[in-house]
Amino acid sequence: MVLEAGYPFAAASGFRKVVKATILVKKKAGMSDEDFVQHYNHKHAQMAAPVLEKHHAITYSLTYCLARDRTIIADMLHGQAKMLDFDAICTFVFKDYRDFAKFMYDPASKALTPDHDNFMVEEEMCMMVGDEYMVIDEGRRVG
Repeated sequence: MVLEAGYPFAAASGFRKVVKATILVKKKAGMSDEDFVQHYNHKHAQMAAPVLEKHHAITYSLTYCLARDRTIIADMLHGQAKMLDFDAICTFVFKDYRDFAKFMYDPASKALTPDHDNFMVEEEMCMMVGDEYMVIDEGRRVG
């Protein structure tokens, strides 16, 4: 099994040759946006960070789409945008599948799972994993 990042057909292109895991997250019913962000940023992410660092994560980020964002987009696009029914996107980037797998199967990573009940609906999480193609990076066209 090949565990390197990147696609063989994309040797000289704008692919980053990384393993990027993108996870869609829905907040727990009845939880305010503020409490969701507070828990995710300051509790869960802080517990996850050392495990990700242990397995050489290149980046770990959280992106939110909350009531304020949905209102702005609905107004801006006159209600024509079909928004995903998720409240956050969690993104991990690793240099290869080996580091990603080590993170996923580490008992310390599995120990984070019980905290999900405090802020998210685990059964509705969705994941996509693959390489990232860059078109504009740091304000410059690269691909």
